[in-house]
Amino acid sequence: MNLNIEIDEYIKKKHYRQINSVLLWKDDEVLAKRYYNGFDENSKNVIKSVAKSIMSIGIGIALDKGFIKSLDEPIYHFIPEFNEDRESFHKFITIRHLLTMTSGIYFNGGVHYHCPMLTQMRSSGKWISHIADCAITNMPGTKYNYKEWDVILLAKLMDHVCGDMFDFINDNLYKPLDIKSDRWYKSPCGVYYSVANGDEGESERTSNLTAIDMLKIGKLFLNGGVYNGRRIISESYIHQAVAQSICNSGYGLLWWRGENWYGCRGYGGQSITVVPDKNAILVTQATPTARGMGYDDVIWYCLDLV
Repeated sequence: MNLNIEIDEYIKKKHYRQINSVLLWKDDEVLAKRYYNGFDENSKNVIKSVAKSIMSIGIGIALDKGFIKSLDEPIYHFIPEFNEDRESFHKFITIRHLLTMTSGIYFNGGVHYHCPMLTQMRSSGKWISHIADCAITNMPGTKYNYKEWDVILLAKLMDHVCGDMFDFINDNLYKPLDIKSDRWYKSPCGVYYSVANGDEGESERTSNLTAIDMLKIGKLFLNGGVYNGRRIISESYIHQAVAQSICNSGYGLLWWRGENWYGCRGYGGQSITVVPDKNAILVTQATPTARGMGYDDVIWYCLDLV
């Protein structure tokens, strides 16, 4: 069986014209490598919310290095706007709550994530203060709600503890893995937003990686935090990141998970899927569209081939 042909035929049959890259890796070997729409192994694709999972790795490294004492530290220790008694529950929000999307701050993602709440935040000119003024509708740590607020706050917190979030991730993750990324978008008010779309006045600069780069992220986790013989992140943090959180069995610390897999997901078809029992990793990249395609069927079709 020729895996490359099998994958080509499946994608053609499904009319998935926006898929740009598919990599299937198992037992230290790339078994299939397919590129479409003019992409090749050097082509970078926007990774969207895969960047959230990469931020989680950054938090894990910061924890390992002692920049953060505990995931259960309150965020008001690092973000002054949450130490101003604007909301009675602000001082209960911890780093872990941000990582598990359980801060309790109200957020509505809108249709296909064209979110009026994000537009209002951008217009405010003071992103963190705007988020701090949003109502808390659930006690922190009691309800999962996938939202940008928690990740934006996490980025601000990382700047506080690490000096500059992107520089820290670049020096401690990307460079050791030989990954070259453009700088992530930073707002005029000084807040990193790793999934910026390049619209609504934002810079076109955003997070982008090759499919091989994304494979390296998956291999790092599959190998327990070691890459090419060098420890990048502790195995204990990885276990926490891919374990189910209290409020959502399908989500860890900004990492998605299932019964026999874990991984990263980004809007429009960006994915890293790690299946430890098979010692296999599947990467997909695609051009995001308004439909928000996810291509989960491609992921499981390819993994069923091995």
